[in-house]
Amino acid sequence: MKIKLKNLLLFLLLVSLNARAKTSEKTLVEVWSGGDDGLTLRLRDALESAFKSSQEFSLSSGKTPGTLVVTIPTHVDWKKMGRRTQVFYTVEFASIDHQNITTSTGSCWDDRLAKCADQIVKDAKMATRASR
Repeated sequence: MKIKLKNLLLFLLLVSLNARAKTSEKTLVEVWSGGDDGLTLRLRDALESAFKSSQEFSLSSGKTPGTLVVTIPTHVDWKKMGRRTQVFYTVEFASIDHQNITTSTGSCWDDRLAKCADQIVKDAKMATRASR
C-alpha cells in the first residue's frame, strides 16, 4: 500500500510540474514596422526592449507558427508641445498567418517611449488571451 501511495504522489507531483511548465511558456512575438523615420524606429526599439524584458514574451523571427505579430503599420504621428514632442502610435496585433486580433492606439512623450512600449506590451498580453 505504501508503494502505491508513493507512486501516486510521485505521479501527482510530475503532473503538477508539467502543468506549471506549460503555463510558464513564453509567447513568441515579432515586432514589425512599416514606418522608417527616426521616431518610429525609436519606438520599435523601445518595444523590442520591453518584450525582451517581459516574462510573458520571447522575441522571435522567421514566422514561427503561434507567434504574435506586433506591427507599427506606418510612421508614428507627433505634435510639438512647447519644448516637448508628443508621440501618437497605432499598433496592430495579428497571428503569423495575418489573422487580425486587435488594434491599439496611445501616446507618450518622445523622451518617454518606454511608457508607450510598456502599454503596448500590456495590450499584447490581452491580445494573446483573446486569440486563444
